[in-house]
Amino acid sequence: MKSQAPSDNDPGRHVAVRRAAAIAIAERERAVLAREESVQSRERALAAKEHALEAREALVQTVADVQQLMDQVRKANERLVVAAVHAQSVSDNAWTDAAEARTELEQIMCQMRDANERLVAASSEARTLEERGRQREEDYRRLSSQLLRLQDEERRRLALDLHDSTAQHLAALIMNLDLLDGVEFLDASLHRALAESRSLAETCVREVRTLAYLLHPPLLEHMGLIAAVRDYVEGYTERSGIRVDLDLSEIGRLPPPVEMALFRVVQESLTNVHRHASSSTARIRLTNATDAVLLEIQDRGRGLRAELKQRNATSAAATMGVGIQGMRERIRQVGGTFDIGFTDKGTTVRVTVPEKTYETSSNPDRR
Repeated sequence: MKSQAPSDNDPGRHVAVRRAAAIAIAERERAVLAREESVQSRERALAAKEHALEAREALVQTVADVQQLMDQVRKANERLVVAAVHAQSVSDNAWTDAAEARTELEQIMCQMRDANERLVAASSEARTLEERGRQREEDYRRLSSQLLRLQDEERRRLALDLHDSTAQHLAALIMNLDLLDGVEFLDASLHRALAESRSLAETCVREVRTLAYLLHPPLLEHMGLIAAVRDYVEGYTERSGIRVDLDLSEIGRLPPPVEMALFRVVQESLTNVHRHASSSTARIRLTNATDAVLLEIQDRGRGLRAELKQRNATSAAATMGVGIQGMRERIRQVGGTFDIGFTDKGTTVRVTVPEKTYETSSNPDRR
């Protein structure tokens, strides 16, 4: 006797699915709002920096004015001395010149005091604008961190929903198709249609599981970064045909935020290799250095630089913001450094995470 497939009319299951879908939609809307707030904060930071630059230019001009006034003071003093000498030896005209020189000197000194006051005010404004720019930049980084965290949470939730709900429904569909395939009165065309439907359902199951893995790799939590990278590269090679050479040292387990950041860099870098590099090979190197973990991803293609040159400023900024800027922000959040180099021989991504950073994050009492 064949096993009975799970019923799709179960009200509890439909309610749970709808509730999970509503939660996912709400979290996605929160992520979109956080992304918009991040962009607006960044624009405000850029505006503050422009005001700071204008204040600095005004400061430079004021300094030049003060220097010019100092030269005028020096010349007025010289004329005053000459006038005094003439006053003592020649005539009363020299005394008139001396009085005029004194008056001119007083006027110049007054102008100099005004210039000094403007210089102090400009310096104060420049410091205020600079501090405001730093605050705007810090707000932008905080919002970027929140956005990345929301993205990771949403990816994990969607991966669980796909695995626990959609994949299970597809499995039930395959079981139902298997039941229909055993009916004797079906003709050959219906059997072929059932076989094709079953093949399509199996393909959907594989694609759903692949998508769930790409959204949130389960091995990263249970086995660590090395196992997750090996498993991801194996699937990546099967999907893309790009051979990836691995040089992975035994670095042990790292704090979850560090492992997630490094894994996302690997994932995004290999995605860029597939989309932009036109390279048939890539190389990943992960090792321990002096008081740090080093990650390096290389390809031998034309890289992003050639493609970015062919785009306008808006599309290039979007590419850098979503891909490279996202990787850089993730690494910054765990206290590391991110560098990317473009050459005629390919692209190289280098990441360094100091040991003290992830030691502190794994032991909060040491902070």
